[in-house]
Amino acid sequence: MTARIEHSNECLWTRLGGAIALPGLALFLMLAAMPHSAHAAPVQVLTHPEPVPPPSERFKEGVTAYDKGDFTKAFEIWLPLAQQADLAAMRNVALLLRTGKGVKRDPVRALWFYEEAGSKGFALAQVNAAFMHLEGGGVPKNLEAAAFWFHEAARAGSPIAQYNLAVMYERGSGVEKDMAKALGWYALAARSGSRLAIARLETLAPALAGPPAPERAPQSPADMSPENTAQQSINVPPPAPDTATLEVPPAEQDETSQTPENPAPPAFEKPDSQEDQ
Repeated sequence: MTARIEHSNECLWTRLGGAIALPGLALFLMLAAMPHSAHAAPVQVLTHPEPVPPPSERFKEGVTAYDKGDFTKAFEIWLPLAQQADLAAMRNVALLLRTGKGVKRDPVRALWFYEEAGSKGFALAQVNAAFMHLEGGGVPKNLEAAAFWFHEAARAGSPIAQYNLAVMYERGSGVEKDMAKALGWYALAARSGSRLAIARLETLAPALAGPPAPERAPQSPADMSPENTAQQSINVPPPAPDTATLEVPPAEQDETSQTPENPAPPAFEKPDSQEDQ
């Protein structure tokens, strides 16, 4: 019975393969015939690392100890797990080392654990590493490294990293100033639900340069004759009365109606709490 099913599947894929191959071959020939300049640049796809495995029972014991305020016990539980490449444990050990809870404060070791977990694709640790480089706090500030780790976490889909990376591109902090990239990351952060990114796009979009004004058709000498000029003046509506004013919606009465040409760059967005177990 199994052999019959396998044979049936093989025949099915053989028929499907033949049907797929012809359009595929035609597409290949069409692309090969196109000039080289017509090929688009490769698309960079956001990567989503493998999710962190469920916490072990031993890891949960560390969480219980931490919640009870026994940080020393939590550190003693998490450190061996971190040394065995448990990503969540590595991040929590970094937290204790960074804050000096249950162990002597050591920001340099904390950053090492954040970056080690981040290098293995743990986006939360990447964000923590970025903020340590951004703010210092026991380690030298390094805006280039902060931009790198924000970029890694942003590619993994972190809204806060996408927003902060956009801020860095808008400011030119740690990266070359690039408004196109800033707008792109703001858009991705807004799509991920970042309210700050949505508000920033609402500020920046109207300030962007618009299309050039079209050329107006020149008037012929006949159009400028006194007769035509007098006729045109009759069709011109009368000026508005001096007492007329613009009506401003109540919600906008305290705001200017003009859009600034260079709106000030926003501040970085910080996590509500970095003590996530």
